[in-house]
Amino acid sequence: MDKEPRVLIVEDSAADAELITRELEKEGLAHTSKLVESKEEFLKALEEFAPDIVLCDYHMPSFGAPEALEIAKETSPKTPFVVVSGTIGEDVAVEMMKSGAVDYVMKDKIFRLAPAVKRALKEHAERAERTKTVEALRESERKIHRVLAETIEALSSALEKRDPYTAGHQRRVTQLSIAIARYIGLSENEINGLYLASLVHDIGKIGVPVEILVKPTQLNGNELNLIHDHSKIGYAILKDIEFPWPIARIVLQHHEKINGSGYPQGLSGEATLVESKILCVADTVEAMSSHRPYRPAICIDDTLEEISHNKGILYEPIVVDACLELFTKKRFKFF
Repeated sequence: MDKEPRVLIVEDSAADAELITRELEKEGLAHTSKLVESKEEFLKALEEFAPDIVLCDYHMPSFGAPEALEIAKETSPKTPFVVVSGTIGEDVAVEMMKSGAVDYVMKDKIFRLAPAVKRALKEHAERAERTKTVEALRESERKIHRVLAETIEALSSALEKRDPYTAGHQRRVTQLSIAIARYIGLSENEINGLYLASLVHDIGKIGVPVEILVKPTQLNGNELNLIHDHSKIGYAILKDIEFPWPIARIVLQHHEKINGSGYPQGLSGEATLVESKILCVADTVEAMSSHRPYRPAICIDDTLEEISHNKGILYEPIVVDACLELFTKKRFKFF
């Protein structure tokens, strides 16, 4: 340690406390110590003295190591706790270690004390350093995810500027997708991936001519084929980015249907990711209930009737049920 360790000695014998201090000094362990012998003093010292290690006698008139250890575990759980006693058997000492003490030293073998303290302090410092490193990595990961999310959001916004008729479509699809995912119990990690995939699920439309995207009449066969290609184009754009989630596959599969009638691969059943099944329903509901150049918006009741009618045929039943519940009972609304 860079500074002298603070050693809290819990002991009712001043002579034994002095023995402990001398033993540590004899072995070259410079330290600052504080002696306490009651529960009240111990609690106060844990807070104010903030020890780096506790050396505690097992038996004292009104207080002892078992109670002190429980207090330390609750109040200062990372502080090493060493039992120092001459009145217990080895079996009791082992039980103390099972309860959370890092070591024990018998007073008739006090020469073991300094090595035990040094070892405990070293292990504590190493654990603290590992914790610090892990937290730094987690914070770095959080920053990367924030930047990634901000980049995806900016890209989603830029894409929608190509097609003013569907402005807000990806945001609203994302809103419903996340609501469904939470309702059916996806993990937060899966939801994070679905969030980003939903924001860019139509990224492949960057490869579709704008005049087709904004055409005010029904599309012909060739134009529909170009629209259908957007899932594959999106996959090609995203597949080489090392996301911690299967973003590219979610985007590729978001127009697949569970009976195999979807595109681009004609997948059926469990071959499609659950995130894609959610995205498919959310995309369908948002698209049907929104105005398009070639048709007016369809009322939400008729939209919900459409997905309900095709539950188990085109759409995953659990996803449809969640969507219906959100609109009819949870009063979900796009914003």
